[in-house]
Amino acid sequence: MSDSPRLKTVCIATPSVIGPRAVSTGIVKRPIEGKIQVTEMGLEGDFQVDSRVHGGLDKALYQFPFETYTTLAEALPHLAARFSSPCVGENLSSSGMTDNTVYVGDCYRVGSALLQVSQPRMPCWKLNQHVGNSHVMALLVSLMKTGWYYRVLETGQVSAGDTFILEDRLQDAWTVEAIWMYWLDLRAQKKQVVGSVPVPGLSTQWRFDW
Repeated sequence: MSDSPRLKTVCIATPSVIGPRAVSTGIVKRPIEGKIQVTEMGLEGDFQVDSRVHGGLDKALYQFPFETYTTLAEALPHLAARFSSPCVGENLSSSGMTDNTVYVGDCYRVGSALLQVSQPRMPCWKLNQHVGNSHVMALLVSLMKTGWYYRVLETGQVSAGDTFILEDRLQDAWTVEAIWMYWLDLRAQKKQVVGSVPVPGLSTQWRFDW
């Protein structure tokens, strides 16, 4: 179907440094043509520099909606030329999927791989350095449009142009945007410890029990 969500770009990291201290990073990505293997830890050939906060089974792949680039360009028109995939460190860029239509726990078949949405992306300072603007990280969070991570349920191959097919949605699921809305509300109330909120499919890192 022509209106089905599509995979626009597939990207892997290239060795780079960032910031005044020349910190090593994997945020700089390059597009890959043709099919690429998806392992349970992510795209073959991709890498993360700081495994304490990046990568792992619950953050194997990072996806960012192409529609949000338009939002960024409208908010920061002087940087509009920067906002095209890959810009924010994503492995996958999509059309037809956004933070308010994708639910944590959603299982998508793309190519021959099966992926499950695990959590929103928490931007870090490297994004601001990479884009060249100190407000991008905070802007994406305030808009609740950060994109999301996947865990890999079935390995396989993907390529640009593949269709995303929703195979399963968990009962009582929350959208990625709803997760952010709740998180921002907690921060506005300066709450540090709250009762656990049962969000099906949400990674341990984002469980609301702090």
